[in-house]
Amino acid sequence: MRVLAIETSTYSGSIAVSEGDRIMGELYLDMGPSHSERLVPAIDRMLSDLGIERKDLGGIAVSLGPGSFTALRVGISTAKGLSYSLGIPVTGASSLEILAMNVPFSPLQVCAVTDARKGELFAALFRTDDGTVSRITEDMVVTPGGLLETIKEKTIFIGEGALLYRDFLEDNESWGEVPVFCPSYLNYPRASALAFYGYKRFAGGHADEVMGLAPMYLRKPDAELTAKGSQHDGNGHN
Repeated sequence: MRVLAIETSTYSGSIAVSEGDRIMGELYLDMGPSHSERLVPAIDRMLSDLGIERKDLGGIAVSLGPGSFTALRVGISTAKGLSYSLGIPVTGASSLEILAMNVPFSPLQVCAVTDARKGELFAALFRTDDGTVSRITEDMVVTPGGLLETIKEKTIFIGEGALLYRDFLEDNESWGEVPVFCPSYLNYPRASALAFYGYKRFAGGHADEVMGLAPMYLRKPDAELTAKGSQHDGNGHN
């Protein structure tokens, strides 16, 4: 089965195509103001480069966030449109869970954390010690201080939120352990990991209702209204 993955939860978006558990191709996109105009052409270009057509796809995996509300809507609407028109299954995934897949076989608990703006973070704790991702917490929106209150053991942090608040996290070792941080190139969810997630879901007979897919709301996307014209290019974070 060939799976198309669409990951648009951060400004470093990506798309990928897999066949079984093999990644055929992956393309990174700057999810700036023109992302809505560039996503579908980028998908078609990648498919063409791989020598396949839309009709050759067997399923679609898409990130539901949390993340940039505007970019997520573009990714999800594209996935829904392709799923509906091609008659193929679709599955959604948490961007934090996909981010945690960048740290397989970690002996430490993994904290996936991204910037939620307004002095807050999107975060979740996971275990990946056996090579698979299992949840310790649900996705949450918290302050940096609130995140520290959930940490009870030595932790490896991954994500742009960890990079943004690294000094704070290092200076507040409230759980008595020195935090570990992933290298910067791992700090963004990857469509290739999302494609593998989708393949495993479809292979297990699981899929989501196409019309039921929507961005993951951890808080109201009011930033989309207030941020227009701001330094964040009008992208709210949900």
